[in-house]
Amino acid sequence: MPDGYPQLQVERDVVVVHGEQHHQARLRSWLDSHDGPMPTYRIELLTRLGLYGGPYTATGPDMFEALVRLRRQLEPEGLMIAVQGARRDTFPSGMARDMGEGKQVYVLRPGQPANRDDLVETLADAPLAQLATVDEQRAFFETWRNQSAKSRPNAR
Repeated sequence: MPDGYPQLQVERDVVVVHGEQHHQARLRSWLDSHDGPMPTYRIELLTRLGLYGGPYTATGPDMFEALVRLRRQLEPEGLMIAVQGARRDTFPSGMARDMGEGKQVYVLRPGQPANRDDLVETLADAPLAQLATVDEQRAFFETWRNQSAKSRPNAR
């Protein structure tokens, strides 16, 4: 492909959860191209689990969005992928998405602002007890954001 694309970003084994069962699966991600300044990331999960049986593939303008789209395919089949970007209490900032390509997310603590020490790799292993659906993760983020906004002093 011209311009050196696709560029492999991650290739590793991850845990996929299906009910009480845990299975190893292969996760790969690529930077496929740039359309002007806009990148296209692709993520692929190779697993034999689920009705479809994979590979499951999704694309997005950053790594986190590609992961969200992949998770939306997995969730109806009762599958969850054990990576940091799939935790209930993680979410990327706008800057982490724009400048950091969504490759890192913040671990969010209620009532506390996120800082650099809270950054983790989006596709790094995550504790199984922390996993959530995309909607649960979004709801946690919205609650955290609202609490954080209320705790900031008004600037006038």
